[in-house]
Amino acid sequence: MKSVLRVLGAVAFVLAVTWVTLIATGHSIEELQHLGEPRNVLDDNGRQVPLPIAQGPAERRVPEVPVTTTGAYAFITVDDDGVPVRVDPCRPVHWVIATADMPEFARAEVMAAVEDIAARTGLEFVFDGETDEVAAFDRSVFQDRYGEGYAPLIIGWSDEARTPDLAGTVSGVGGSSAIPGAFGTQRYLRSGVVILDVVDLQSYLASTSGALQVRAIIMHELAHALGLAHVEDPAQLMHPTNNNQLTWGDGDLAGLAIAGAGPCE
Repeated sequence: MKSVLRVLGAVAFVLAVTWVTLIATGHSIEELQHLGEPRNVLDDNGRQVPLPIAQGPAERRVPEVPVTTTGAYAFITVDDDGVPVRVDPCRPVHWVIATADMPEFARAEVMAAVEDIAARTGLEFVFDGETDEVAAFDRSVFQDRYGEGYAPLIIGWSDEARTPDLAGTVSGVGGSSAIPGAFGTQRYLRSGVVILDVVDLQSYLASTSGALQVRAIIMHELAHALGLAHVEDPAQLMHPTNNNQLTWGDGDLAGLAIAGAGPCE
């Protein structure tokens, strides 16, 4: 019995030395927790990039928002089991604003829209400032300008000549990339994009209730970036056509609460 204990003690000592050695050579505790698991790799516009390992505890940054309303809502991307793909609520949603072509007075409405959707989802949004990046859906999710990790959600400005999706009565488009974590198959929404039609928004800002209309458009597109899809109920802000709807409907609120209640990586 004593010889067995000595052997087990030796194994424990070797394992402890191995962990100390790995940490000393730059490996994080989070990485050591996945020893032996294959690291996921993303093809980012031709570059093979090992996916970043989530740092910090698997605990929500902000308390979860309870679902207290009922109504129509839908999600853009769902996994095979029918569960929507959402952002990681244990990490802040970093975001930037592209100032090129931004209409005068629009910045205040962007800030108000982000603050509103943060409160509705229970997600922490962190403003990383202005950027010279051009908002586009074919953007790289890893960019030197933003340092290590995923590129932040970007809110930018365009017109139908540069962004054909804005043709006709479309005043904005939004979405995110569904990308797995560093390990396993669970996917999360990363590097969101919101592109707003500068011509349409300038015309709204010239009207009496224009600021509120602009804010509603931005809120709608941010909801897309957090995973919500269009619904057929015209009483919801996520209806594809806005008939002077300036705030969330009951279905929108339920969907936003669920959008912010995803799993932690």
